[in-house]
Amino acid sequence: MKTRSSKVRKSATRPASRKPLPARRPAKKKSRSAKVLQRTVYEGSCHCGAIEYSYATALPVHKWLVQRCQCSFCRGHGACTTADPAGEMQFRFVQPEFLRRYRFGLRTVDFLICKECGTLVAAVLLSRRGAQSMININSLRELPKRLPAGKPVHHDGESAEERRTRRARSWTPVSGPV
Repeated sequence: MKTRSSKVRKSATRPASRKPLPARRPAKKKSRSAKVLQRTVYEGSCHCGAIEYSYATALPVHKWLVQRCQCSFCRGHGACTTADPAGEMQFRFVQPEFLRRYRFGLRTVDFLICKECGTLVAAVLLSRRGAQSMININSLRELPKRLPAGKPVHHDGESAEERRTRRARSWTPVSGPV
């Protein structure tokens, strides 16, 4: 049986370098300092480790938008989700034969479920802007401290297009295979 270890790592994304200021400018002007965007990477997986992911975000945990969808599927899986449109998501399919993509209702996204252990890991939307995802926080290897309580949300009454647009705007971009 594979044990789960906690992995959290920091990475820095620096803005593009600027041209140096000309020497003839007065020394009294303050130069704008480039802010370094610190991202924290959170590791997650299904229970058996067949589906793994890395979720990178610069948002401090206490500012995560944590949601508990009230549809029967999400309630049945105990899903508590988050996403960051400025973040990055990467999936690793350690045992791809255990990946189950499930669609229901309006069929706008693939819910990634492990066939072996039954864990709902994430949902993925494929759009013109590429792939975007949200994670099930309960599949993180270690729950972060200061995690906000999940806010119950209802998306009843949305059309398929409204649902795709909302998700494309608020979910995390995926890099790599989906």
